[in-house]
Amino acid sequence: MPDTARINKDKASTSTTRRDTQRMARNRDTGKLLARAQQPWRVALLAPALELNGITIACLNLARTLTASGSKVALVSPGGALREAALDSGSEWIELPAGRLGFFARRHLREHLAAFDPEVLHAIAPDASRTAVWAADLLGRPLIVSVHGVKPGDTPAVGDSRYDAYIASDHAVREHLLNECRLERDRTTLLPEFAMPGRAPVEREVMNPRKQPVVGFVSPLFADCGYRTFVDAAMRVMGRGVDCMFAILGDGPQASQVRDLVEERGMQQRMVIVQSMFDYGRIWEPFDVIVVDSRQPASAVMVLQAMAHGLPVVSTEGGAVFDVIKDGVDGLIVPRDNPDALAERLLMLIQNPTERLRMARACFQKVEEAYDVEFLAGALGSIYAACTQHEPLPKNFDSLRGARQARKVS
Repeated sequence: MPDTARINKDKASTSTTRRDTQRMARNRDTGKLLARAQQPWRVALLAPALELNGITIACLNLARTLTASGSKVALVSPGGALREAALDSGSEWIELPAGRLGFFARRHLREHLAAFDPEVLHAIAPDASRTAVWAADLLGRPLIVSVHGVKPGDTPAVGDSRYDAYIASDHAVREHLLNECRLERDRTTLLPEFAMPGRAPVEREVMNPRKQPVVGFVSPLFADCGYRTFVDAAMRVMGRGVDCMFAILGDGPQASQVRDLVEERGMQQRMVIVQSMFDYGRIWEPFDVIVVDSRQPASAVMVLQAMAHGLPVVSTEGGAVFDVIKDGVDGLIVPRDNPDALAERLLMLIQNPTERLRMARACFQKVEEAYDVEFLAGALGSIYAACTQHEPLPKNFDSLRGARQARKVS
């Protein structure tokens, strides 16, 4: 049974100051903060439905990074298509009903969170249902939120004070939080999207002359997500007599329209539409090239995850894509809604396996070197430590990266 008395005592001692921004000390003890950052944490991750999108991938990467560093993670979510993949991350599981919580659902969540006893709660995105806010207030624990974009619904409200810390995924997001949402600088920080290295490219597979390359478009299917451009570009590639296959992997409100479009263009023999998979842990295995439209939520996460599996990525311009891809080196960037430009880039990769292999290796190497798991876990720990010790958030994590590099050299 949960220790209700202890939870109530903790709540009474902290709930009156949890959102009081004046509690943050102006003279930071950086050494103390860094030392605390390296310790394991007990973290409750609160996520929306685990569907195939960048937000879910970001959630799974966060859970794997924390558990790999020795922290304990409880994943709180309504479930969804990627539920099994979430369980593979090593997290405990607390399932919620979809939508707003009723009385019995709240009691269920309260009991399970009390038993897990998290030190901090981390919302994967601003919580429209405010479940994360309710849970943090109940437990009297700090609440952190990750912000992945600047579109309506991606960011908190102007002057928002529901969260103790706001983690921006790139510079543009942080500037939006500061200038448009008018949040306090001491409560915002920047930690770029990240991915854990997956499978390195295998030369004999990429260079196999008998292998028919497969180009995948991975995205939730909504209006203006770029699927029409992908289909039109595929038609142009096929018109050149190139031997390859195409696939659209995703689900959403436009799923039936996508299928109708493929049939209307007579491409059923060359384009496969996959709305669900038995094992979502193997999303990237069927593909040789990935196309990502930057208008999908947390598109940079989708780009990085493909790169982490040694796959060349062709992405439309926009968002954090420019921070992730160095055009022509470890990926390609094309204008939005331009099937001609997309077709030309795809043709270059499909017809040139040597370049495809070079770019695949560059992608994998970039994730392996630039997205160090221990560094990322330390950065997250610094954010959690600042919140629990009532200090301003770190503005950058250069000191952690420097300490990590020094250990490698020694």
